[in-house]
Amino acid sequence: MEPIKSFAELTKHLTNCGRTRVAVANAVDDHSLEAVVLAIKNGFAEAYLVGDKAVIEKYEFIHDPKAASYIHIINIPDVQDATVEAVRMVRNNEADVLMKGLVNTDVIIRAILDKEKGLLPPGNVLSFTATFEVPGYHKLIFLADPAVIPSPTLEQRRAIINYTIATARKFGVEKPKVALIHATEKPNPKIQYMSDYVQIVEEAKEGKFGNVTIDGPMDIFLALDKERGAIKKVPTPVLGDADILIFPNFESANAFYKALIAFAGAEMGGKLEGTTKPVVLTSRSDSIQSKFNSLALACITAHE
Repeated sequence: MEPIKSFAELTKHLTNCGRTRVAVANAVDDHSLEAVVLAIKNGFAEAYLVGDKAVIEKYEFIHDPKAASYIHIINIPDVQDATVEAVRMVRNNEADVLMKGLVNTDVIIRAILDKEKGLLPPGNVLSFTATFEVPGYHKLIFLADPAVIPSPTLEQRRAIINYTIATARKFGVEKPKVALIHATEKPNPKIQYMSDYVQIVEEAKEGKFGNVTIDGPMDIFLALDKERGAIKKVPTPVLGDADILIFPNFESANAFYKALIAFAGAEMGGKLEGTTKPVVLTSRSDSIQSKFNSLALACITAHE
């Protein structure tokens, strides 16, 4: 498989993969529904819309003849009940992907984390991977974790890296290059996560993360800009060619994530990691395109 280097290439690839069943929790907001309909029209999704049927049916675009036969409405007006049902469908293999509709994040996370009825296996770490297409960069960037774990432990950091590597491989990246991000390339033993970085790099050399290249600490220039990074004269196999960016905490990851969107014109998609099935957890402020990209990201990772 040739590496997928843009969201347009991802969409094209998915059109040849069959339809993925998507359960949308409280599917009553227009942006989520428009993203789902777009995925249906592009040939890679079938939707189970869980929510208030009267509200859902008011949107004219769901009645489009090119999409209507792949839309199934499950009438559950209560937000929490609709969310629990969507999670149940995914848990019971009645759907392949869970997507957040108009529901508060704490409500859907609580359903996902339910020990008896949720989607997070015991021992797994819940995190978030964002995928970016940035104008001027030669391929997609996978970024973790900008949303879930404030300050990862070493064990959590290992899990985050493994999840992100697995996602990159779904895009045909056989040997991902992972950059452990810091303000400089010099390890500072006074900073807790630096010892994590050093240990992770050693473990990568021992093959504990599989066929990958992991290096760091390094700054963004070394990771993403070959010309600027080369000025530093720091030897690294990642130089200007990173596939994956791992940040020390979610504050720094979140700031970079939002800066890419606000100032770099980046397109993005994101999903939760660690769950038994892919979960699209978008915010109300996300564009239709971002929600569509996130759904496409979830659909490609749903395939074996």
